[in-house]
Amino acid sequence: MNELSPSNVSNNPNAVFTDSELEHIENSVVRAAKEAGAFVASRFGGFLEISQKGDKPGKDMVTDADKESQRMIAEIMSETCPDHMLLGEEDPPDEEPAATDWLWIVDPIDGTTNFVNSSPVHAVSVAALFRGEPVAAAIWIPWPNSDGHLLMHARRGHGTWIGDVQVHVHQSSDSGEPMTGVLSARPGWIRRMFNVEKPLEGHFGEIRVGGSACYEQFLVANGTMQYAITGWAMTWDFAAAILLVKESGGKVLALDSTQHFAEFDGWSNGYANDSTTYGRIRKWRGLLLTGSPATVEFISSNLKPKRRGLLGKLTSLVGS
Repeated sequence: MNELSPSNVSNNPNAVFTDSELEHIENSVVRAAKEAGAFVASRFGGFLEISQKGDKPGKDMVTDADKESQRMIAEIMSETCPDHMLLGEEDPPDEEPAATDWLWIVDPIDGTTNFVNSSPVHAVSVAALFRGEPVAAAIWIPWPNSDGHLLMHARRGHGTWIGDVQVHVHQSSDSGEPMTGVLSARPGWIRRMFNVEKPLEGHFGEIRVGGSACYEQFLVANGTMQYAITGWAMTWDFAAAILLVKESGGKVLALDSTQHFAEFDGWSNGYANDSTTYGRIRKWRGLLLTGSPATVEFISSNLKPKRRGLLGKLTSLVGS
């Protein structure tokens, strides 16, 4: 039985758990994503009760399917990992209980606008974090195969898998320069925020943006996309993806408070079992750059922030 040492899993010097315990948690996360995904698939294209979370019509929609998907995941967590706590997108925004060591970060339907409009580009994302660091994760997406879906999962130190097939990020060129003809993702506003240096100019790859951060990151971990610049998005949009991309051989950078891309492992810094930690993780927003290590380094070295005022406001919300 292998142990994950404290230095490998958290900043808590007293925390040790075995790999078999982590495997149990991974299996629970996989079960939750799979069962919630099957439910979401059963509601696709049907009648939905739709409400607004914000005051802008057509923005921040939530459906009864989102709420039921999260309820199902919470029920499975309570059954299989009763000492864990769930932090989900559909939680009441003003509730901030004290954070436990184990948090499940859940996006019950990522890409709700797509889902409402009968677009298959949506996902269910479930991640188990130990004191702020993702250590087990799964993302479910619709897919045109005999099962009607793909489910990607990982636990710390064991690679990223779809079924019994281990997956890897796209193999980069020697220089890391994005390849022509290979799918990539970046926001349309990238040039308003960054100066694009000459080596990257005209070499972004074949840009596709689908409206679901989790789906996009799934494609990065699967090697379908060579890289993605994704955000600004919330903790539940990235919690599972961080682990899936890293375990598939990729690199994850986030724009930090100094407005530079830096390696990002999660939300472990300053973690405490209090409501402040819970609130910080819930309110976090970030911009992530993910892909093969060489490609991520090439892109990050050739994007220079130019609108310090706006970027400063956004990055002030970033925390690790």
